Formats: sequence, structure tokens, C-alpha cells
Amino acid sequence: MISATYFDGANLRLHAVDLTLDNGLIAIAGGDIVKSYSYAEARMAEPFAHAPVIVDFADGGRCELSEAPAKAAMIAALGFRKSAVMRWQQHWYGALIALALLIASIVSFVQWGVPALAERVVAAMPAAVDKRVGDEAERSLDGRMFTQSRLSDQRIAEIQDILKEVLPAKTRMPIKLRVVEMKDASPNAFALPNGTIMMTDGMIKHIMGEESDIDDDMHNALAGILAHEIGHVEGRHSMRAIARASMLALGSATLFGDFSAVVAGAPVILLNMDYSRQMETAADEFAITRLRETKHTPAALADFFDSLDKLFPGSRDMPRWMKSQMGYISSHPSSEARSARFRAAAAEQEAADEAAAEAAPKAD
Repeated sequence: MISATYFDGANLRLHAVDLTLDNGLIAIAGGDIVKSYSYAEARMAEPFAHAPVIVDFADGGRCELSEAPAKAAMIAALGFRKSAVMRWQQHWYGALIALALLIASIVSFVQWGVPALAERVVAAMPAAVDKRVGDEAERSLDGRMFTQSRLSDQRIAEIQDILKEVLPAKTRMPIKLRVVEMKDASPNAFALPNGTIMMTDGMIKHIMGEESDIDDDMHNALAGILAHEIGHVEGRHSMRAIARASMLALGSATLFGDFSAVVAGAPVILLNMDYSRQMETAADEFAITRLRETKHTPAALADFFDSLDKLFPGSRDMPRWMKSQMGYISSHPSSEARSARFRAAAAEQEAADEAAAEAAPKAD
């Protein structure tokens, strides 16, 4: 005879009963309860050493056995066998392997799964989505982060003319430039999904210094920055970054159960954009191509990145979280490799121009 508690599945009342295990049957008796079930009608949940054994029956009833001998008898009667997973989790090395697999799965998902999935999602989005997201972000940023530019209309018109010089004949969506004042006055420029390029007064002042006229180096630097941002628009980099950030937040919320972490504000993501290395390289290559096609030298853009390093010493080796107040540095990671890329492109362009000049027929 085995002591147990029984729930009939109809109400929450607990019944103290006795169980008998004999000839493939589980007989239950106690108070007004008299029932019997075949072993085939019983399903036992995974047993734990310091918890009751729970047996569910086909009619919705349930039995709980707390005493060790009773638990052992029920396990033996139903022929319960531990699964491989259960046996693993009872050993430290099994738990360690499971933890390693979990970490590897999370890292793989973040490193390869999220980018691949984000690419598919963005590829399926029409351009109207980019415009809507960009328009909403632009409205949100106005007043909060940006105010009207303090530069003269003539200066802004000159920057607009430089944009026209590097703008391709056909773009994925209309490109426009807004020169604005950033509240912290830092040099910054970034592209919104709707094709708007935001450039701050601080960026223009950093490039021009105290000069009143735009010389060739300044002209080329501004052209390079604008071409780089056009490359981000053409590559839909901001939408891809938003998709990745949102998926990471959603994955984190699913894993840890905190849905308050889900990204809801595209403006915050856009202002602190963290483009992948591939995206930055693609935008750089786009800029180099456009500068060559429009007869601007990429060397000025390399000088610009070097000037940022002088403005923020040691920023190249600084973790991203420490760059949060560094304007353009925070959202467009600079590096010696990028400066070298632009200088190499300038050298190639110069060599090509010299070769073309030597190959041209000379006048008598």
C-alpha cells in the first residue's frame, strides 16, 4: 500500500488516498474515491530527487507521491527511463557542454543569423518604408537634437552645390542635404533612410576652421563626406542597421523575458548608428568611386580623418562606449586603415592621371 494525494481534475480539492500497484493496474482508494487505471493510462512527469513524483491520468486526474519508497515503486512500475538529456544534466560535464552549446548558439545567431535575417527583411521592404522611417526620425530629431543652422545662406548654398557635384545621375531615392546646428556643437554627419543627409555646423566649421572661403582641400573633404553618406543611403545601411538592432533586442527579450528592451525608437538608433565594417567599407568604396568620377581627390578625406584623431587624441583605440560624446567619431568609426584606403585611392588616381597624360598625343 502506497500513500499519495489525488486530484480528480474537476476541482482543486486534495484527496488523501492509498495506491496499489498490481497486475498492470493502479488502484486508488480513499474517502469517496475509488478508481483504477491501467499503466497505459498513466503518464509520469520527469522525476526529481527532492520533489514529488507526479502521475497524470487519461481522465484528467493526477496523483502526487512524496515518500521515497512510494516514488521508487511508481517509477519501477511504469518502467520510467531517463532520457539522454536528463542523464546529461545530472552530471557537471553535461551541464558544462550544454552551457557551451548555448553560448555558441547565441554567438552564432548574433554574428551570422541576425545579419542574414536582417538582409532578407530589408530586401523585402519597399522604398516607402525607408521614407516613412526616415521622415519619422527626422521629425523626432528636430528640436530635440538639432536646431536651425547658424551658418549663412551663402555657405549652406555652397555645401548644397558640392552635394550636386557628387550626386549620381540616378539614385535609389531623392537625396537632400540639411545643414543643422547640433546642441553639443560637435562635428557630425549621417544619413537617414529617407535620403536626408544631416550635416552639422560643427562639421563644416571643423573642416573650414576660421577660413571664409572654401579652398580645394576643404571642397574635396566635404565632397568625400557627402559621397560617403550617399553610399549609406544607396546601400540602405541605416535600415539594415535598424533591422539588426531590432532583431537583437527582440531576441534578447525572447531569451530573457524582458520585452521592455525591444527597440521602439528608430531615431535613437540612427543617432548612435553602429554600421558594420562591411557597410562602412562599402560606403567608403562608393565615395572613392564618386570622387574619381567627379575629379575630386580622396586624399582630402584621409586628411579629414587624421584631423579627427587630433581633435580626439587616442580615439582610434578607444572602445565605442567611450566615444558617445565625440560626434562624427562616435557614429563613423575612424581608423588608420580607412585613412590608408583613401590615400591609396588618391595615389592610384594620381598614377592613372599621369599615365593618361603620357599616353595622350602631344601637340606639335
